[in-house]
Amino acid sequence: MPDAWYAPVMECFRCDQPAEQECARCGVLYCDDHGDGLCERCMDPALALPSYRIYRGSLVALLVGSVFAVWLLLRPVGGDADAPPAALAAVIPTATAAARASATATATTAPQATASPAATPTAAAARTYTVKPGDTLYGIAEQLRGSAPLQEYMRRLLQANNLTENSIINAGNTLRVP
Repeated sequence: MPDAWYAPVMECFRCDQPAEQECARCGVLYCDDHGDGLCERCMDPALALPSYRIYRGSLVALLVGSVFAVWLLLRPVGGDADAPPAALAAVIPTATAAARASATATATTAPQATASPAATPTAAAARTYTVKPGDTLYGIAEQLRGSAPLQEYMRRLLQANNLTENSIINAGNTLRVP
């Protein structure tokens, strides 16, 4: 009998019967009356909680997601922070492109000949515009139209350069400005 004294008696967590199984989820011992595969507590829908592994995994995922979100907010931005993404640069006119375009249009305007300081030219000189990266026909028309209606000026710009609304312009092209 000394051997029986050293053997611990394992009892069910709910009753005094000997335990026959161990819950795979929480590790408690139980008899056949209080569980099947899992203990009675783990099978109770009211107490159905995810295992500690799911909690830990969720916390790790939340931590990684939070670190990534902070990195997206604080990352250094290359180039001009106000510029649109490179994929949209050819479609969306920017303020810096407008400033460059007006400077280029002014610089490429042919000088007007005047006989005296008081004389005014009778005909406007022909102007040209050199297309810059990111320029669009619509953006160029909007920059150079002055007080003319946009649709009318766009029509005249296209007609002066033998273009259609679907024409593609490239950086370096020279357009006649009406």
